[in-house]
Amino acid sequence: MPHAKAVLVLDDEQELRDDVGRFVADAGFTVETAGEATSLSDADLVSFDIVLLDIAMPDADGLAVIERLSTLALRGPAPGILLISGRGEDMLQTVAAVARRAHVDVVGVLQKPFEPDDLLALLQGWRPPAARGAAKQWSVEQIRPQLAQAVATRTLGVAFQPKAGSGHLGFSGAEALLAGHLPVIGPVSPELIVEAASTDLDLLMALSLEVVRLAAEGCRSWSEEGWRGPVSINLPFDVLGVPDVIDHLEATLRDAGLAPSQVIFELMEDAIYDSSAASLSVLARLRLAGFGLSLDDVGRRQSGLLQLANLPITEVKIDLQLLAQARLWAKSRSIFASIAELGQRLGLSVVAEGVETPEDLLFIRKLPVDYVQGYLVSRKLPLPDLLSMLTASSSRGALVPPHVAAPLS
Repeated sequence: MPHAKAVLVLDDEQELRDDVGRFVADAGFTVETAGEATSLSDADLVSFDIVLLDIAMPDADGLAVIERLSTLALRGPAPGILLISGRGEDMLQTVAAVARRAHVDVVGVLQKPFEPDDLLALLQGWRPPAARGAAKQWSVEQIRPQLAQAVATRTLGVAFQPKAGSGHLGFSGAEALLAGHLPVIGPVSPELIVEAASTDLDLLMALSLEVVRLAAEGCRSWSEEGWRGPVSINLPFDVLGVPDVIDHLEATLRDAGLAPSQVIFELMEDAIYDSSAASLSVLARLRLAGFGLSLDDVGRRQSGLLQLANLPITEVKIDLQLLAQARLWAKSRSIFASIAELGQRLGLSVVAEGVETPEDLLFIRKLPVDYVQGYLVSRKLPLPDLLSMLTASSSRGALVPPHVAAPLS
């Protein structure tokens, strides 16, 4: 198979199958079409890069095809799927969620009838997972000693993702994030680093304090250059149970020359469900000490919003996955808007994560969202690169060049 993308159009409607097949072939793809899936062998399926899949076919529906692809993905490379249907948004959203949970790569979704250009954009924009440069996966047991060494020798890497005001797009602080790299091992996903640290509370606390130290140094650096904005730091909920945790946090910041008012600690939304009296007491004391508290990834588990009143938070960050879904689904857009409006009514700052396009920004600017964070503004950057970005933005008064950001509307 030539490595120009090979596409299988799998739909029981012959007219659509033929029209789409011709259009995709004219666009330079290798194309085959089929009206049913039962005659296709596993070898047939894995010979394609993308399967354009109708989720409702009489012989074997899209879910049956997804089950086959999920099994194939366990053995080796399997095609991605582009889901199409005339059964409505709800069915597409549900089947897409099933596919992702079955570890099948979802290229995109389209409701029938769809525009050919929308189909072409999805096909051209997709890359197979093997081409995305994924870092080698290490086990927790391999990571833990290397992480402990990096923390002890102060060689841990931290990067900063800036936060911008949703209207003016001026610098409004930055979030400190693990850089995703450990000495000796090399690239490691930040999620795996945290997972390894979480198996040892002492290591998790040491990691947290080291991130706080590096984050504070970053905030002090941009403050000394005249930039105003707090640093946000992810605080694992488990460390709230460490004796004298507030004293340790305050001492680390004091040594770095930073005041509590310049720091926002971010808690995962799951903290809502684990908030014991002791943990709530620590959170209350953090607020009394002058720290900001942000609830991160809001929107993953909407039932938790009922518990917002129990936490002394100052900010909510709407989960980036919810924004990604809002690009496709009307229900997700309504949920996103409801969270933003609830945050405003509760007197909280509202941050939208995962803002990637001018269209995202236009959507967000119609809602009571105070700050945006995401690739439209910047990826996470080493501190020197962040400071250079701030200097470059001085002349235009915004982090994002005018030709990149959408106009105010």
